[in-house]
Parts: sequence; structure tokens; C-alpha cells
Amino acid sequence: MDLKDFTENEQEEIEKGLSKFISKQSVAIWYALTALFATYIVGQVILWCFPDGSSMGGSLLFILMNLIPMITALCFSIVLGKTKSLGEFFKKVFLQKESNLSWMLAFFIPIIYYGISILLMNVRFTGNSLLAFFLYFPWTFLYGGLEEVGWRWFLQDHLSFSKHFITKMMVLSLVWFLWHIPIYQLPWITVGSSNYLIFYLMILGNTFLFGALKEYSKGAVPCILSHMLIDSLAVLMLVQSSLPQIILLVIIEILVSSWLVAIRKS
Repeated sequence: MDLKDFTENEQEEIEKGLSKFISKQSVAIWYALTALFATYIVGQVILWCFPDGSSMGGSLLFILMNLIPMITALCFSIVLGKTKSLGEFFKKVFLQKESNLSWMLAFFIPIIYYGISILLMNVRFTGNSLLAFFLYFPWTFLYGGLEEVGWRWFLQDHLSFSKHFITKMMVLSLVWFLWHIPIYQLPWITVGSSNYLIFYLMILGNTFLFGALKEYSKGAVPCILSHMLIDSLAVLMLVQSSLPQIILLVIIEILVSSWLVAIRKS
């Protein structure tokens, strides 16, 4: 069967669908490549010019590394006409009216991540006070939170090669994993695990959780909040690098996320 077997109207609809598919896919590919390349370049500049990370220049460039996914999303949105100005971009990302359920899920996701890890006895409590959590929380807006604008608000929306949530999240997790590598190569950055398999599995699980949350959200703020909470709670408790427990955690995260998306679509 080819296009000749369809009516003229059906052919037009198929061609429009193919055009939209190709367009969205090319945008997703170019966005990912741009964000990854820009992050790598800034990381190399930091390593060459500010290897100890103690100077103001190094700190500012490190913040820039974390903002690259959002900045790239802004540039692509304006160039593609998704937003016409910085103000409109800000409104679509940060000022959407979100449902009560999306806010509930934003708090539920950190509970899943740390709660399951505690049940699996794969958490080490740091002994820091709750004050440390509140002091660190605002910084996670720059160091983690705002990257959700790029990954969830922009890239997830343009991964249209498959209608299957699991397939899309697998691809997004690989991009997100590769993006973290230049950041974690900086000598002063401490990583939850030096094992890249465990590191990827942690990213994979969170990709599914944040991806499911985005299915319930219009803008990026619920995902930003949830990401900030997970990062900030690491001041109080650290998920350990035990592979069997990490695998179980990721399986549960994928099952919960897939269930949330399934009931959303139904």
C-alpha cells in the first residue's frame, strides 16, 4: 500500500503528519546536539581557565553550564516561533495555571525517590540539620531546577518519534546522562557514584518521574520544584550506590511513572 491508495484528502493529512513528524524530530535532534556541545565547550573553558573552581569566573561559568538547557530552549523557541519574545517565553514556562494534581505530584515524586530508597535500606543520613536543607534549597533553582525548562518543557514535547512514553523517556534519559558528563568531570564536583552504570540508572529513574509529572503540567514549574526538592534533600540523606537496590528503585520508578501516564491518557 502507498499514497496512491488513499484519497486526496487522506494523502494531504498523511503528508502534513509526516512533515510535522520530521520537523519535530529535527528540532529535537538539533536541540540536544546544541545543548550537549555548548555544555561541553563551557566545561572545557572552566577546566582550562578555572581548574580549582574557587574564582568568581569559574562559579559564573558553572552556573551558565546549568542554565544551557533553558537558554537553548529559549533560543529555539524564539527562532521556531513557539514564543515571540522573552516575556512570552517566561509566561509559558513559569506562569501557567497548573492543576492541584500536578502540585501534589511535584511533592510526591521526592517521596517516591527517597521513600523507596529508605525502604530498600540504601540511604545514608548525613546528620545535617533541617536548616541546611532550607539554606541549600534556593541554590538548586540555578543548580538543577532550571534545566527542567530544557529537558521537560522543550525536548520532551519534541520527542514525537514514538507515542510510547517508555521509548521517549529512554531517549531523553540518554541525552540527560550525556549532558551531565562534562559537569561531573569538573574536579570540585562530587558525584553520588563514580560508577557510570549506577549514575545512568539514577538518571533513568528520575527521567521517568519528571517525565510523568510533565504529562500533568502545562509549564515547567512543577518539574522545577520537584527537581529542587530531590537535590536539596540530598543535604540530609544520600542515596547509596548499591546496584541491586538501585535497579529495584528504578523499576519501581518506571512502573509508577508509566501508571501515572496511563491513567492520565485514559
